[in-house]
Amino acid sequence: MRTRSTIAVLLAGLCSPAAAAATIVDDWASVAVPPPPELKPVTVDPKATALLVLDFNGREDAASGPCNAATKPRCLASVPIVRRLVDTARARGVFVAYSTSASGRPDDIRAGVAPLPGDPVVRAGPDKFIGTDLRDLLARRGIDTVVVVGTAAEGAVLDTATDAALHGMRVVVPVDGMSSTEPYAEQYVAWHLTHAPGVAQKTVLTRVDAIGF
Repeated sequence: MRTRSTIAVLLAGLCSPAAAAATIVDDWASVAVPPPPELKPVTVDPKATALLVLDFNGREDAASGPCNAATKPRCLASVPIVRRLVDTARARGVFVAYSTSASGRPDDIRAGVAPLPGDPVVRAGPDKFIGTDLRDLLARRGIDTVVVVGTAAEGAVLDTATDAALHGMRVVVPVDGMSSTEPYAEQYVAWHLTHAPGVAQKTVLTRVDAIGF
């Protein structure tokens, strides 16, 4: 039977700094940035592909959505690039679907990438498949590939792309079409999409001008 003194010594050892394992927070400043993921050209079948344009609502007021000068200037900077992609996709007959954040409305979407009459617009939290008919919209058209652009990278882009990948879809994410409040979030998402089990195997990271239809 262990004595009280023996137990006290064991507890003291467990509580000592040497016995405590360092956490990622402890090691935060010493973590090396991994090399950037490879951006790959990709060709998709227009008939089996959907372009998802996520949460570009914002106008000039942060209250109307995340894509505005006050909170996400990086989103505004991506709008001309995303517009090129939208125009090219439409010209090739690609199905284009939109989302707004939970508090947004279709008429809040930036004019440069605004939906056309008849384009579906779902409203949801970060994962645009939850609580919407987006999955059914894609399934009815035989869509097996999604090209995902939007903001926030760590929100709508990451969660929607991950959901699509884990449900067996092919996912294409152009890094110049996703944005956040700061570069670190975009960097993290790029790493996650190319390394996370079940997601990396279904995802291609690319640039807008490297997508062929």
